[in-house]
Amino acid sequence: MQVVFQHVLYEPSGFGTAAREIAFAMEDLGVDVKLEVMGGGRSNHLSASTLRRLERMQQKPLNNDRLLLALHPVGSPGTYRKVISCTMFETSKAPPSYVSICNQCDAVIVPSEMNRQLFRDGGVTVPIYVAHYGVDSRLFTPEGPARELGRSTGQFVFLSIFGWSDRKGPDILIQAFLREFNATDPVRLVLKTHGGNIAQLPSEWYERIARQIDNPSPPDVQIIADDLSPEEVAMLYRGSDCFVLPSRGEAIGLPYLESMASGLPVIATGWGGHITFLGPQSGYLLPYRLVPAHPVWYTDLYQPDQLWAEADVGALQNVMRRVYLQRDEAKRKGQHGRQVAEGWNWRRTGVEFVQAIEAIVGQSIRQK
Repeated sequence: MQVVFQHVLYEPSGFGTAAREIAFAMEDLGVDVKLEVMGGGRSNHLSASTLRRLERMQQKPLNNDRLLLALHPVGSPGTYRKVISCTMFETSKAPPSYVSICNQCDAVIVPSEMNRQLFRDGGVTVPIYVAHYGVDSRLFTPEGPARELGRSTGQFVFLSIFGWSDRKGPDILIQAFLREFNATDPVRLVLKTHGGNIAQLPSEWYERIARQIDNPSPPDVQIIADDLSPEEVAMLYRGSDCFVLPSRGEAIGLPYLESMASGLPVIATGWGGHITFLGPQSGYLLPYRLVPAHPVWYTDLYQPDQLWAEADVGALQNVMRRVYLQRDEAKRKGQHGRQVAEGWNWRRTGVEFVQAIEAIVGQSIRQK
């Protein structure tokens, strides 16, 4: 049986990374995976070998006996043995549009137990399976080349990686950093982000938040808005001392896993899909309040009948100062995080996807 996998396979995002890794892991396990690309095509941030493999998997002929596995399934259900949605969401309840799509499928695969519950709470009635996502701990590792972000001049580097939106909590992060530190502190906050207008929006949003803070001598902040290859992202982690992201909601939070694999201590909101793998031994979980969500600039999927987490700004200030001062403690947490991340690999994800699909179809999907 062939698995036709529809996803955003070329995106320079967590969605794109996960899609590629899931497809490759299932094929490595002996599954006939044919790719159908959602969104844009080729991307210059991927290696030549990755692009060749994606193209080969796209060019496979369709088998008569096939099922559809998709982020948001598109196509005629009658042409597939089963239709499965592999989806996720980041608040306390899945939105109606997601629920409607899921209930038109035969089953759903999500990345965490939290996601299983929020889709149930949203009204999904078909079977829901969990397949935990992973990280390439051979790529994201403490050893290897690092990007110079300030360490050579004695700066302590806080790194945050996210797509700019309210959900990711950039306002919380920037407020905390600008209130806690000033130009006399040898610290830098590096924001790796992207936006709708990648050349302008992040800077404009940063400046709007920064104007709200009364700090006549602000600390150093660097914004990186370029598309980077996975290897270049790994160099960012290795050039940093701590990863911080006070997100309001995460289905998974792949940058948390990547930073853990890279040996960095992590500062994160204490609510979301990431707490499945991130605990106090690997980082610092911030206190929070659950509050109604609100629409963000790129979608209206977030609505007040859903809840997300508002991390405490004062607590974040205190934790960033603590990590800066108590570096041995932070280093130990980073070392523990590396050990945890090594168990959260993409092969495990592939196995869990294959097991879920085989339970749905009632037979093996691996080629003999």
